[in-house]
Amino acid sequence: MIPVELITMAGGATMGGLFKMIDKAQEAKREAQKLTLEALKAKQEVAAADRVSASASADAAAARVGNDPFAKMTRRIFVLSMVGLGAWAMMGGLTGLDIYVPVERTTGFSFMGLWDNVKTQTEYVRLENALVHFEWLKISILAAGSFYLGKS
Repeated sequence: MIPVELITMAGGATMGGLFKMIDKAQEAKREAQKLTLEALKAKQEVAAADRVSASASADAAAARVGNDPFAKMTRRIFVLSMVGLGAWAMMGGLTGLDIYVPVERTTGFSFMGLWDNVKTQTEYVRLENALVHFEWLKISILAAGSFYLGKS
């Protein structure tokens, strides 16, 4: 039979080892949380520095362009001329302006590529008092606006 003192000593050593492992695990967890908090703090400091830099950059840009009366006038002229051009092009039909639109028509037929008499003809169809939306107008307004107003 094993003496009680030996069982007690073995149990004490086992419990001491177990508690030591638990203590090391808790210490590692504390260290990981500390590193996580430091990384989060560093990210917040970088974000704060970026905000300060962006605000300073925006303030500098506003100081460069903000009070220039020539820039304000040219922007107004640009916007009004684009609106006027759009209104003229799209509402011209209401003033009695006839619009001629090119339409391509194909005539004839082709028999397996052996006999081919297909012809393409461009005819101009007259539209009376019609509203027209020009694709080039929208593209030019967007291109000029993004180029010119994007600099401000």
